Amino acid sequence: MSKVFVEIVTGRNKYSIYFLLIFMGIAPVAVFTDYPLLNGIAWIMLMTLGFFIFCTGIITRQEAKDSYDWPKEKAHSLKCSLNYTTNNGVKRYIPVIRCKFNVGNKEYNGAEFDFSASYTNKDIANAKLDLVKNMMPLMVYYKPSDPAINVINPGVHTTHYLRFICGALMIILPIFICSGIIVIQ
Repeated sequence: MSKVFVEIVTGRNKYSIYFLLIFMGIAPVAVFTDYPLLNGIAWIMLMTLGFFIFCTGIITRQEAKDSYDWPKEKAHSLKCSLNYTTNNGVKRYIPVIRCKFNVGNKEYNGAEFDFSASYTNKDIANAKLDLVKNMMPLMVYYKPSDPAINVINPGVHTTHYLRFICGALMIILPIFICSGIIVIQ
């Protein structure tokens, strides 16, 4: 796969942000108005987003699987904190880990505990932070071809499979709806 394609579908490129911003403008307008052209564009963009999410699942799952065999470097300048988001009154805690490591003569930032991107309750998030703080030395696994992609705890997690499922649904459901197999009233 081309590097630019991988960057776009995984959100590591500015064009994926542009796509999301345009979609966030078009989708609500398509839902609340009755313009067939706009509805068609919104469905196509939803399927494209589903394709991106599905591909991201494939790419990041492969990266996570390969991460066990990636080279590792000792990290320094460790900073840990706990952030949270609130949705319908429910707080989800996000462990924030920042560290630096060197590959050759270049310094990179590390920020991923694992590839799960999971948000959780406060006790589990604090446990992740405590685990990282107690790792001596703290080793960061980095992708040899792009050390900016790195992880502290390598491996595959359920998030990759959720991306497969969500991406596939975002592709299949619009096809069923547009073909009349599923009717929305």
